[in-house]
Amino acid sequence: MATRLELVPFDTQQIATIQRDADIFVVMKPIVAALGLDWNGQYQRINRHPAIRQGMFVTHIPSAGGEQEAVTLQLEQFHGWLVTLHPDRVRDPLKRELIVSYQRRAFRVLFNHFHGAAQRPAAMPIQSRIAIQNQVLRLTARLQHTRNRTERRVIHAMIGDLCRDIGMAPPAMDDLGFDAPHPSDAVAPFWAGIAELKRRGVVFNHSRTGGLLAINRTALAEEFKRAGIALKLDTQLGRALRASDPRYIGAKTVNSRLTGGGIHCWVFTDTD
Repeated sequence: MATRLELVPFDTQQIATIQRDADIFVVMKPIVAALGLDWNGQYQRINRHPAIRQGMFVTHIPSAGGEQEAVTLQLEQFHGWLVTLHPDRVRDPLKRELIVSYQRRAFRVLFNHFHGAAQRPAAMPIQSRIAIQNQVLRLTARLQHTRNRTERRVIHAMIGDLCRDIGMAPPAMDDLGFDAPHPSDAVAPFWAGIAELKRRGVVFNHSRTGGLLAINRTALAEEFKRAGIALKLDTQLGRALRASDPRYIGAKTVNSRLTGGGIHCWVFTDTD
């Protein structure tokens, strides 16, 4: 089979692609590096996913040091891989913005480059139309599965772009799953429970420093249970506190004034 390497412009970057007869493959490692992600972790993610790994093709491409092995993904599976990324978990705001840009536009840029832009839906080749329809189905399944508010809006915008390409009305986002509660809503019961323990005179602050509140999750769960407060102190709550509460400082080991030793705590500024 004939293969051809081509660099496709994408904003200020270039996406390396391989055209293998009628199929388009995207060279993965440079994109993973550009997005600030770990290649080994993403390679494992691709191999773990039963649908995405079906589009993997290992080939050789030219480089300054000679021919080198390259892992590529077929265009549809490349878009599927992009959807599995979670930009909200990326600390660097520029990398986070870049991931969202790739998620929203990379498939369309590549598709238009190789198949032509602005075709009337009726004139679009049947294989191209089927490829877009398959992407819409994958994205709607992803939208129904995820509860992340930001991710849901990005995916729905991607669905809208693809549906317009084939002259189809996009489904309403509310018909495809629902958002998780906003983080600020999720942490309100936590602070209500803290206020109730303080009202009862329960001592649970491990911090030796005034103005700080250090809470050990296990010990606090026991105090909540004794007080009849039904609240799960899980990692989801921890993420909500990090994302939305200005009082949150971090999770670290503190020298406890209650136990006299080191203990792992959520640490906050204490406004009381």
